[in-house]
Amino acid sequence: MKKIISKCIFAGAALVASVSLACAEGKVSVAAISGYFAQGFGVSIVNGLNKAKTDFGIDLKLVDTGNRALDYEEQFANLAKDGKYDLIFVMGWELVDALQKASAAYPNQRFVFIDGVLDSDKMIYANFAEEQGSFIAGALAGMIESKGSAFDKIGDGKAIGFVGGRDIPVIRNFLGGYEQGSKYAAPDVTVKPVFAGTFDDPAKGSELTQALYNEGADIVYNVAGPTGEGVMQASAAADKYSIGVDIDMCSTAPGNVLGSMLKRGDIAVYSLIKDEVEGHKVMPGTRTFDLASGGVELKVCDDIAPKIPEDVKAKLDEIKKGIVDGSIKVAKAK
Repeated sequence: MKKIISKCIFAGAALVASVSLACAEGKVSVAAISGYFAQGFGVSIVNGLNKAKTDFGIDLKLVDTGNRALDYEEQFANLAKDGKYDLIFVMGWELVDALQKASAAYPNQRFVFIDGVLDSDKMIYANFAEEQGSFIAGALAGMIESKGSAFDKIGDGKAIGFVGGRDIPVIRNFLGGYEQGSKYAAPDVTVKPVFAGTFDDPAKGSELTQALYNEGADIVYNVAGPTGEGVMQASAAADKYSIGVDIDMCSTAPGNVLGSMLKRGDIAVYSLIKDEVEGHKVMPGTRTFDLASGGVELKVCDDIAPKIPEDVKAKLDEIKKGIVDGSIKVAKAK
């Protein structure tokens, strides 16, 4: 892709006489702040930011907050006070309080909160239809579980598990979609959910996952951030199945990961920056990235795909088509 470094593009030979100050200033400047850029979903976001830097020549600053909660407000102020950045991307629910204070203190700064919608109408939200991708994950898990001992590593407990991080709306959306998908495709299978209460405790994730396996669940969906590292480890230790989240986790426990529900943070941030670069100023409101737009998808692991029965593959294709065309409705958590 050809690099575009101006904020404005003029079509044809009809150049307008008055060039805006924003265009005259040149490059788009973007900052992103989070404590999770080195892990999971954060890696996907950084990939999208770096691709935008390569393709468009934007100025980019990444700020790793660490775990210094007392410094969050100061870090936001340092980014916003000079009005240097066109967009400041924010990832992490632990940053919400500081973000809301910064948004009020710097009303002209455009903040993009990734992965959720807050109660402020002054911000931009990069939201995801995680319930749609999770519906497909639940359908796959439910159908495999319903095969019982006919499928390798599956018992006859007729149950699948879910390990969430904190009990917050976005994680409830994952759970709701997972439950709906399982019920749609395999109504005789029970979903057993648990919450770790944290995104930063792999040992807790492993403990909860092992307990679910002991209770008869043969497949556990990891929606727990770094806590979920323990979910994947437990699936290998118990020789049961897990489902990864946000990024491709097939390599974390080969042979024990059915697939990963990809949430494409890279596509989201790249799309918003592309609009900004091309002169379509990103304004407050919600942009949702769903199955149809490629914002969410289920990737079945390459080593597992040949083992998936044809009837299961056909049903998954039917479900995907139904979600995209609207004939299958997936509700968000209430």
